Amino acid sequence: MKISNKQKEANKAKLIAVAVDLFSEHGFHNVSMKQISKAAEMGESTIYKYFPNKDKFLLSYHETVLNSVMELVEEADDFDDFTLEEKLQFFVYNYLDILIENREFVAESIEILRASPAFLMQREFPASKTLKKKIIEILEQSVNKGEIPDVPFEGAVAHLMVDALLGIVLYWLQDDSEEFMQTTQFVEVSTNFFATLLKSGVLGKGVDLVSFMIKSQMMRFLENGQGFSTLMKGLGTFASKGGWKNGG
Repeated sequence: MKISNKQKEANKAKLIAVAVDLFSEHGFHNVSMKQISKAAEMGESTIYKYFPNKDKFLLSYHETVLNSVMELVEEADDFDDFTLEEKLQFFVYNYLDILIENREFVAESIEILRASPAFLMQREFPASKTLKKKIIEILEQSVNKGEIPDVPFEGAVAHLMVDALLGIVLYWLQDDSEEFMQTTQFVEVSTNFFATLLKSGVLGKGVDLVSFMIKSQMMRFLENGQGFSTLMKGLGTFASKGGWKNGG
């Protein structure tokens, strides 16, 4: 029997929710497709129509979370009136608010994705194309408002900011401070860093260098939990003092 697209989306959403609950409780590698289909009360053959394998659940979960944040952005009546820094913070905080519901699973999923060949080759966060498109839109709005100068290489800048988002998530996953206060401070430092850098106009000259530095420090942070926060603070200070405009 043919079902509507709306029902297909509902089935997919239910499968993702059920799978994430099982992964959170038992661990990704200890859950089978059969267990997911049983918990979702769907036929085992049906589940494979939506998800050919378990790994697809990981990407779909992150895409679902990202789409939920995008909806919140669209629903915020005063979002267009926010400053660039406020827009970035609105996005990040709402993103983390959704992720916190399944924090252990998020940690496991990112670890698995980082080990996958596709992720290692691309170094991109799941659903990054949608995110990049939104970031470019936000940048263009800020330019039109006169908040920042024209941004050359918008795509590269958006890619850099997606990398930074992954860095923030990784930082948050290792944060054991009360109510994640250290993450709150880190988000403020990071968003201030990008806002300052964009206002100074130095990204056009240094986007490749900054991207390399952030990615290398992210890898160091993954290994020993150090370096990333200090880098962001240092680059923010560097940009606020003129950075590449004054010859470095």
